Amino acid sequence: MRLFKSRVERKQKVLAKNTYMPIDGPRPLTPKQRLVAITVILSAMAAAAAISLFVLMGQSLRLDESQTLWQSSHTLGGVLNVVAKDVHVPLYHLIVHVVIVLFGGDVETIRLLSLGFFLLTIPVIYAIAREVLRFRWALFATVVFSLSPFMLWYATEARMYTMLVLVASLNQLFFLRIIRRNKGWVPFALTAILGAYSHYFFLFTLAAQGIYFLIRRHSFAPGSFKKLVLTAILVVAALSPWIYYFTSLGSASNTRPLLVRPSSVDFSNVFSQFILGFQTDQINTLFLSSWPIVMLLALIAVRRSKKIDPAIGYIVTIAIVPILLAFAISLLIRPFFVSRYMVACVAPLFIFIIWLISQYRQKFALFAASLLVVMMGIGSIEQITSKDTPIKENYKDAVAYINQNAVPQDLVVLSSPFTVYPVGYYYTGPAQIQTLPIWDRAAAGAIPAFDESRLPQEVASQNENHRYIYLLLSQDQGYEETIAQYYRNNFKQVSRETFSEGLTLYVYQVGYYTVPPLEQATEPVN
Repeated sequence: MRLFKSRVERKQKVLAKNTYMPIDGPRPLTPKQRLVAITVILSAMAAAAAISLFVLMGQSLRLDESQTLWQSSHTLGGVLNVVAKDVHVPLYHLIVHVVIVLFGGDVETIRLLSLGFFLLTIPVIYAIAREVLRFRWALFATVVFSLSPFMLWYATEARMYTMLVLVASLNQLFFLRIIRRNKGWVPFALTAILGAYSHYFFLFTLAAQGIYFLIRRHSFAPGSFKKLVLTAILVVAALSPWIYYFTSLGSASNTRPLLVRPSSVDFSNVFSQFILGFQTDQINTLFLSSWPIVMLLALIAVRRSKKIDPAIGYIVTIAIVPILLAFAISLLIRPFFVSRYMVACVAPLFIFIIWLISQYRQKFALFAASLLVVMMGIGSIEQITSKDTPIKENYKDAVAYINQNAVPQDLVVLSSPFTVYPVGYYYTGPAQIQTLPIWDRAAAGAIPAFDESRLPQEVASQNENHRYIYLLLSQDQGYEETIAQYYRNNFKQVSRETFSEGLTLYVYQVGYYTVPPLEQATEPVN
């Protein structure tokens, strides 16, 4: 009889485990809590806006931003054409095109668009956090996200990343509500389509959600598999016309910065950047050396939790699995492992970290939370003030130096060639601009590949009838040192100025100016 009862009990437990039970949402807030929540969210938005507008907005235009402005300034058909030849989907560029038509094409205007997307994301992050954290910790997660140095950086960059975070966060929220209460399938499908047209890497988030479903399928209501498959079909159907369009045009891979296969250090640096922002190798090394302690504390926090909520499992999945997938594909197939592409994982990562902290006793939890805020604050200050911040591209000051010093008898030479876009945004000087390798932008086709055997001939043709060469090297494509070494070996260096990490201006004397015949005069490259 006892054996029979134990079998029945085990069967009941299995049935309970494999039967979907809707979970109520977070406990309704009292009027006082609601007022506190609104106040904290608005304050977080105001603080993020103030830092962005008064500290970060005035930074130099960066290469990616200059390409945004150039690509989006075409006609609608032209926008689709140039974006298809790049590495992105067109939704963001079409929105920017409309903004340019209505309000103008200066970089500050487009950065305000990115800031707007970021500010709209902050209340969405609160809604996600409320599903998995207690009230005060959800507010803390919202503040931490809004003051993240990584997110603040991209809140003032004229790129699609904050739009991606907004759409991805909405999509993650709706999927979370599907897990909790089997509600939100239609907005989940719509945000999945919008996300696929925001950035290709959003597909990794959808893949992570599919993996989570397969692992925890018994936590979902009956019929969820069919709805998930239907959503996948809708995403593929919606994206298919774009895929057909860009594959029919081919690609222009040598117009993009060179990416190398990632290492385990690159993988770890992604998490360091999400928390501390962009730091020098020394700071990253110091931070990463603490990972064993962090992992130990995380394991202890998990063990302290009596039961792991399925929603927390989902948060962990969308915080880590997309990064693992991108790393594996970059390692085995083609390198494209860049932290900003995985920006949709930032908010889930912060929510998971804060959930871990909340599992400890109050004093230790408050200490850990305070330590996190202090670390992020130091990281943000260092990111803003340090000249060695690896993502700073100070074309503004570099070109201002050229504008002030170069004369018509001189020549400005840029390598890599596509840096002509940020340089051209600021350049007002009288000297001509050319690139190495030499690129005729009026001609059809991609940028010519670098050929070391042709370098002496190209340099000689550029030096003719010029006195000084202003050689600006940035965005190394694998041949930057070859060009720099050739100039060092063959010409007299007059000066050298470094304006940011990897962006250096050399001035070389290459001859004595003589007036060229009229038929040999060339127009400057704009």
